[in-house]
Amino acid sequence: MVNNFNINGGLMNKGKITELFVLLILSIFFFNPNCVAQESIEHPMVKKMPGFELVETLSKKTDFSTFSFRIKENKKTTTVEKKGRFWKLHFEKRNDKDKIDKKTSKIDIMNNYRFAAKEMSGKVLYAERGKITFTLPLNNGGKLWGYVTALDGNYDLIIIEEEGFEKQLVFSADQMKRTLDSLGAISIYGINFDTAKDRLKPDAEKVLAEIVKLMLNYPELKIEIQGHTDNIGTADYNLNLSNKRANTVKNYLLLFGVDHSRMISKGYGLTKPIAPNDTKEGRALNRRVDLVKIN
Repeated sequence: MVNNFNINGGLMNKGKITELFVLLILSIFFFNPNCVAQESIEHPMVKKMPGFELVETLSKKTDFSTFSFRIKENKKTTTVEKKGRFWKLHFEKRNDKDKIDKKTSKIDIMNNYRFAAKEMSGKVLYAERGKITFTLPLNNGGKLWGYVTALDGNYDLIIIEEEGFEKQLVFSADQMKRTLDSLGAISIYGINFDTAKDRLKPDAEKVLAEIVKLMLNYPELKIEIQGHTDNIGTADYNLNLSNKRANTVKNYLLLFGVDHSRMISKGYGLTKPIAPNDTKEGRALNRRVDLVKIN
């Protein structure tokens, strides 16, 4: 049983520990969604620990939300914001007196998810003091982000299913509209600016033309134009640059007849990364313009 596992001691031999982890992995991560009742709000892939029960009154599932996940980057704790299908699940283990059974410690809970994630080709991006962030690959090319906050005998599990990035650089107006309707936001790449400036490069015109078409074809649509940067430079510098770039996009749309009352422009600088900034590829993903639907 889980509460017999001593992470620091030597109560079990190596073979028994390996056997325990295999059983826990099979019970925590299960890849057949068809085996879960359709009305259940539990996640079909990331399962609860053995002996724990879902508390539905403290749990929810939505088609779209955002969450900031803790990650460890260059030995510093930071956060990355992810968006997509969302689960917030609370699990408890209770004893015969209907009280929280604290024999399963928060360290046990954290380590079970840590080892299970690694076993299932995932990555652990943060693990400290009963909290763990992990990712798992999805079959559709996207990524599952999980965050566990554990106490002895109970824990919260946050899940975001992030869709895979489109390989194409330019989305059509209709594709943008469908994404905004389903997810509430879309990341746009290809609106390129001169280095360290808010002046558009000529190759941005094709992408901007589709955004103009989007706004003119759907006159009821209102959006926030968000500017985002990587972490090169100071926070104040990036915030100012992202504000100017978002405003440049807004001004471009105004030139083509989009009413100013339908648009808000705002820069977020380096505060909302969607990928770690420690690689060239990650920084490229963070330099982007997001369109967010305003209801």
